[in-house]
Amino acid sequence: IMADKNEETLRDRVQKALIKEAIVRPESALVISISLLLAVFAPQVGFLAFIPFWVWLLGGAVAEGALIYSSWSDPEFGRKVAAKELQHEFQPEKLSDRRLQQQVNEALDYRSRIEKAIREQDDSMVRDELGQTAVQIDDWIEHIYNLAQRIDRYQQERDVLERDRQRTSQRITELQSLYASEENPNIKEQIAVTLESKERQFATLQKLDDTIQRAELQLERSHSLLATIYSQTMLVDAKDIDSGRSRRLRQEIGDEVDELQDMLLAMDEVYAPQSSS
Repeated sequence: IMADKNEETLRDRVQKALIKEAIVRPESALVISISLLLAVFAPQVGFLAFIPFWVWLLGGAVAEGALIYSSWSDPEFGRKVAAKELQHEFQPEKLSDRRLQQQVNEALDYRSRIEKAIREQDDSMVRDELGQTAVQIDDWIEHIYNLAQRIDRYQQERDVLERDRQRTSQRITELQSLYASEENPNIKEQIAVTLESKERQFATLQKLDDTIQRAELQLERSHSLLATIYSQTMLVDAKDIDSGRSRRLRQEIGDEVDELQDMLLAMDEVYAPQSSS
């Protein structure tokens, strides 16, 4: 996600996209066109000549406003626009791994359906509560996508990294044997330095592989938990807000976001030395 977009939440961008899509709908273009045509030509028609042009423009503006509002308040329209914005924002098709694509696409689908559920709520208190939950889920999905990107990157380089691990392991064995048999102290010292470097490289490669395995499991767990959270948000009502159930739900989401953030940091820490080596 670009840095300048971080100044506003993903939910804010979805809301802006909703307004834009409502304005540029074909129905809107038709209303505007008819209003302009009537404003220009209606005064030239005998039985309509008494109606000033601005009445047609005002009527068109009112009709356009009603159309925009109906689009804005339509839950299914909101879900479709949210889905389109999320796809544009994260672009899961850029991931090479089909399974990762599916996980991200399903996460985006849950989010767009949550948008629909928010817009279907008649109770403003529940709607606001779900809106706060949606903002947290946006952070969650962003972390899921970032994690998927790192896993995808590793998978593309897996063969090279596995080759390096095997070569490094073999070379460590050779250097250990050379060190044991070498009698020249200067050469022995150089062998020790080289051996230490190879052992450090092997440890980094092994740690990277272990971290990726943890990340894959974390992503699978997070995907399953998101599905559970989605079903729970569908059941939130006013009494749940009063009982604190919704706050516990947000806390659970916040904990998962923190865990994903920690995993991303761990991957960056172990990947940076390997990328620069």
